[in-house]
Amino acid sequence: MTVNNNKFEYSVAIRTLGTGGEKYRKEIESLHSQTIKPKNIFVFIAEGYKRPDFQIGIENYIYVQKGLVHQRAASLQGVDTEFLLILDDDIFLPDNAVERLYEIMVAYDADCIAPETFNNQNLSLFQKIGYYVANGVKTRGNDEWAIKILRNGTFSFNSAPDKGGVYLTQSFPGTACFCKTEVFRDIHYEDEIWIDQFPAGTFGEDQIMSYKLYKNDYKVLMAYDTGILHLDAGTNNVHEKPYKKIKYRALSYYLTWYRTCYDLKGNGIFEKFLCILAYLWRFILGLCTRIVYSIVKLQPKHLIAFMHGNIEGLCFAWSKKYKQLNNFILK
Repeated sequence: MTVNNNKFEYSVAIRTLGTGGEKYRKEIESLHSQTIKPKNIFVFIAEGYKRPDFQIGIENYIYVQKGLVHQRAASLQGVDTEFLLILDDDIFLPDNAVERLYEIMVAYDADCIAPETFNNQNLSLFQKIGYYVANGVKTRGNDEWAIKILRNGTFSFNSAPDKGGVYLTQSFPGTACFCKTEVFRDIHYEDEIWIDQFPAGTFGEDQIMSYKLYKNDYKVLMAYDTGILHLDAGTNNVHEKPYKKIKYRALSYYLTWYRTCYDLKGNGIFEKFLCILAYLWRFILGLCTRIVYSIVKLQPKHLIAFMHGNIEGLCFAWSKKYKQLNNFILK
């Protein structure tokens, strides 16, 4: 299939706190080095933070309310191009990265494509066991899917993808994705701004964004070995004390499950029952892990925080504020 790359235009949307430093500079330089140059680069910086000193040319800084979802949902402001490259502030792109993503998306007739930047497939056996016991994350063989969302609200990942493979996916790391602008507009990501009331980094908000694309019938791809790198500027770390960190992690596990798996339009009683069983097993695994950890550390607060988070999640899911949200499935 021959693709005329000169006919497509795209904008870039970056969210930042302005603290990316050298890694942010490398990202901007790599964007200006693309074989197909962006028409616009919009940088959505949180209010109250200092704008980075480094600038090459077409970066347009826009102050918005602080919050991972607030800043991501703002990505559509000013965009008049058919395609949108959504980035965190610590991504390096090879010179042909956007051109290659576009070619793959056209060839597969997809709506969104993301590079694999977390490299879960390279985890050691010990790490994979730890992920499952603590969080319910599973590995799979090469079944032509990258990531699948499980009924317990977590995910399974392809542990043996082909070199340079392109796979359908139900989720992807939120560090970078190339998407049709209207598709991103259609999922109304602003509906998920409720997440920003909780500390940044405690929620897998990237999973919620990507899975929302999939559940609303858009074709989503993940591409491996693209050369696109997550430089990890550390702008999305959790800075809470240990008790609060554990509590909010547990709360996020519950609400992510409730929002994206259990409380879906079209779910019947049997499907909801299966979702409850799946989350119950994940809860038991997590509970056992925290019990052991609390005994070893002689600090019961780890267990208490885990229970506290799940209870708060349950209460929020039953609250009037949550019930006023549009359903995760919009169609």
